[in-house]
Amino acid sequence: MATAAIAGWTGNLGKIIEFVKTYLWPSQPAITDEQCQAQLKQLDKVVLKEVTTRLSQSLHYKVQMDIDRELQMKRVGRPEVAASSSPSEASSSRLTHRDFNPFESGNSPEPVRDELPTLKLFQHPDIKGRLLILGEPGAGKTTELLSLAQDLLQQAQQSDEHPIPVIFELSAWSTEPGKTLDDWLIAQLKDRYNVQPEVAKHWIEHHQLLPLLDGLDELRRMDGTDGDTPEELDKQRQYQQIQCLHDINTYLDLHPQTSLAVCCRRQEYEALEQQGEALRQLNGAIYLKSLDDDQIAAYFQKAGFPHRWAALKDQPELLELARSPLFLLMLLMVYQGQTITAKSALLDAYITQQLDNSNNRDAYPPGQAPTSEQTDRYLGWLAVKLKEQETTEFLIERLQPSWLDRKRDRWLYRWLFALIVALLVGLLFGLSGGLSVGLIVGLIVGLLVGLGGALGGALIVGLLVSLIVNLLVGLLVGLLFSLLFSLLVGLHFGLADIKLAEKLAFSFKKAIQNGLFYGLLSGLLSGLLSDLLFGLIVGLFVGLLVGLLVGLSVSESKIEEKKAPNQGIYYSLRSGLIVFLIVSLLFGLSDGLLSGLLSGLLFGLIGGLQAVIQHLILRFLLHRSGVAPWNYARFLEHAENHRFIQRVGGRYRFVHDLLRTRFAERYQSLEQ
Repeated sequence: MATAAIAGWTGNLGKIIEFVKTYLWPSQPAITDEQCQAQLKQLDKVVLKEVTTRLSQSLHYKVQMDIDRELQMKRVGRPEVAASSSPSEASSSRLTHRDFNPFESGNSPEPVRDELPTLKLFQHPDIKGRLLILGEPGAGKTTELLSLAQDLLQQAQQSDEHPIPVIFELSAWSTEPGKTLDDWLIAQLKDRYNVQPEVAKHWIEHHQLLPLLDGLDELRRMDGTDGDTPEELDKQRQYQQIQCLHDINTYLDLHPQTSLAVCCRRQEYEALEQQGEALRQLNGAIYLKSLDDDQIAAYFQKAGFPHRWAALKDQPELLELARSPLFLLMLLMVYQGQTITAKSALLDAYITQQLDNSNNRDAYPPGQAPTSEQTDRYLGWLAVKLKEQETTEFLIERLQPSWLDRKRDRWLYRWLFALIVALLVGLLFGLSGGLSVGLIVGLIVGLLVGLGGALGGALIVGLLVSLIVNLLVGLLVGLLFSLLFSLLVGLHFGLADIKLAEKLAFSFKKAIQNGLFYGLLSGLLSGLLSDLLFGLIVGLFVGLLVGLLVGLSVSESKIEEKKAPNQGIYYSLRSGLIVFLIVSLLFGLSDGLLSGLLSGLLFGLIGGLQAVIQHLILRFLLHRSGVAPWNYARFLEHAENHRFIQRVGGRYRFVHDLLRTRFAERYQSLEQ
């Protein structure tokens, strides 16, 4: 009879599951055009704020000068495009949109835009929104790209017909078999702005996104072996650049209505040309020319330091450095007649001058700021890690255990995480478990004390002893039972990336759908193995548990800028505490205090507390090893005030890639 019942239930199980999936668990509807358009407007606001902030903090906008550019149409496109009625190949124009006095006190003013020549050129009928920007190191290529982005964003706000420009750092580009530039752009939008892949794909397919690709010359080297020479590594990087160049050409060929701009250093692009490669799907190129003697002299005269030009003009090495707008600014700020013959020496002089400049506002109270040596070391280590991670941007909450350099610290990270989780479980046992042992010991001690004194004192002593014994017994039991589990989890997953849980959401629809499905399924199976009542109880419990777990979900932020330093960790803490309180209350009312607290801790760890614990352990170990400050947000404000770092909300980057590279070189030379 039991066999027949099981066969009957099994025969109908498929129909039951199909019914639940069809009516209680329907597939999610496809995203609508209206939703994509609404998120596109959100992205527009976020990117505009980011671009405006970066421009206002750019060192290039601290230089008041005219920058000449030269059209070089033959560097890109097909021959028939270069031979068309494009702007004259030999023509040049002067950009006059940078206006800032580097010696002005107070906050940096917003950049002044007198005219929009790059935008007009970008939209020229022969260039059609496909442009290459070339220049020497420090010439202002990224600044020109940011300026173009700002103008395009302002156009997009006036009409929905214009695409949204987004700057992508090609230093993060990597090739994978079967992956295209579309896939990389979608992944970057997800990583940076939390844009869902289907939304990003919709934007690309409907030509609503305008990629601005910065740093074709900064592509990472491929992972080589220890025996690879620098020349072999450079060849591997050039191979990566060629692959990236091919992907860009393919992307534009597949999306003929899409606009795009690329930045690259002149020397690196010429090396690609020597290999027979070019960005053939682009229609125009501009070269940001180096400054000539008249421009340099005019700048020193305008800044009120004509005597420095008199000292510079007879020194060929310094004069060559001054032809770069970035290095000209640094010379104006640091040159006091000392010998400077190389870029590294000028960058070192700038770093030293900014570290010792007492006029810079400090984020620390008097006497508590890090020393110049500590600041140099902290920034050098950060620069090295950004290079290793193939990124130019830093978020405090994105610190990962893989950033630990020493094997001992990685071992400590695993064990500390495991022990802290074990301690938390033990404390919960101590606060709620072992009541019988604690009460018995407390009663005995209370009676003994009561025989020789007042009854009230005996009760107080008894309660205190009961609490102490209860806590000790609970800790011992909790540690014994949880230590093994925690060690297994901590040692196995200890070096996995820290996953943030920034936003908490509860979906009653998901909770009901999943709870009913899994509760019904588990109830049916339990009923077959036992009786109907037991099956109902199991089904109710499993349905509640699964429904709560699925319905109460955590996710990263929607499309929005990181408004505050370490925002992700604070949000994860909030999410984890909310989950802990809700689950503890629900399970505590039905299954007792201990069950409620343990369940709350488990779900709280999943809901964000685990990320907070891991982050604090990591910060402690990094500070202990002397490579990072304990209060990272305050230190980065300190570095920002000294003009080493620029901040956009909760995101940080060095004010220039050359400065980041020099900090990394200084750190590595000290570690050798």
